[in-house]
Amino acid sequence: MTMRTIYLLPFFLILACLVVGCGQAYQMDYGKPAAQFLQEDVARKGKGWVGKKITVKGTVTRIEGEDPESAWIHLGKGIRCNFGKFKAMAESAKVGETVYVDGFLRRCGEGDVLIEPAMLRDSKAPFSPE
Repeated sequence: MTMRTIYLLPFFLILACLVVGCGQAYQMDYGKPAAQFLQEDVARKGKGWVGKKITVKGTVTRIEGEDPESAWIHLGKGIRCNFGKFKAMAESAKVGETVYVDGFLRRCGEGDVLIEPAMLRDSKAPFSPE
């Protein structure tokens, strides 16, 4: 192996990680949402955003944290948000509270909206719904 190859190897490993698997994690942490919705509008307006990172502003109707591998927040209008192992984050929300959730829109049907993976977002961050 030449010295040049040794220096370029870490660069290509990081690039491959971003392209193959780490890109979504990076996008969750640092990427801006492609669209923002109020909970009542996601099913009607969100179909074109499936697979993209979005933000939803909604009211917490239920929190599920019994499974250590998968914590959930349910919002109004049948919106389910999978927080995965971030149980403490999911349980920091309170039923009846208005929250902002960032995540990837996986399904978008009337009464069946899935955001996965999801995380709570700072309510002071810019929000302009579609």
